[in-house]
Amino acid sequence: MYWKKLSHDEITTEIEIALEGNLSYRTEKILGIPASYLDEEQFYDDAPFLENSPFLKTLIANPNHIGCHTLGEDSEPFFKGTQKIEKDLIDLCAEEILGGEKDKQDGYVAPGGTEANIQAIWIYRNYFMKELGAKTEEIVVVYSQDSHYSMPKGANILNIKSIVLEVDDNSRMILQEDLEKKIGQAEEEGIKYFI
Repeated sequence: MYWKKLSHDEITTEIEIALEGNLSYRTEKILGIPASYLDEEQFYDDAPFLENSPFLKTLIANPNHIGCHTLGEDSEPFFKGTQKIEKDLIDLCAEEILGGEKDKQDGYVAPGGTEANIQAIWIYRNYFMKELGAKTEEIVVVYSQDSHYSMPKGANILNIKSIVLEVDDNSRMILQEDLEKKIGQAEEEGIKYFI
């Protein structure tokens, strides 16, 4: 299977069909879904330029996919139109770019690095707990002192410990001896699972 490049018109049509499969924050009464749409005075959905801007049209519609769902049932029926596009993107990245087995990957498309890092930590933590019987106190997140601030934030939110590795002042490479020392100490303290 190879990724088929679509024309601008094909992309626009696919996005319009996907958005029709989603609920609309602007036209439907919605209660109990943790999301909203952009300020109508700043981002109006009938701007003429949106007709030829499928990406911007999707941002304004603000679909919310609420977690991983690609290996089974869709997690939320409210956004089934754009969830299919999300699943296609995950399949493309996992199978065609990274060479993964067909239909064996799960994922989540995030709007930025903070959410992506926290989601990744969350997915691994839950995998270790569900599949391997891990306890939260047996799991740590390992990252360098140069890592994005979302790493300690994610560990804190998910109630797991962090191991912060020192880096070389010039190359910014992780110091191998610090890695080995801290991993060894963690194992002695009962840590069995490393993210």
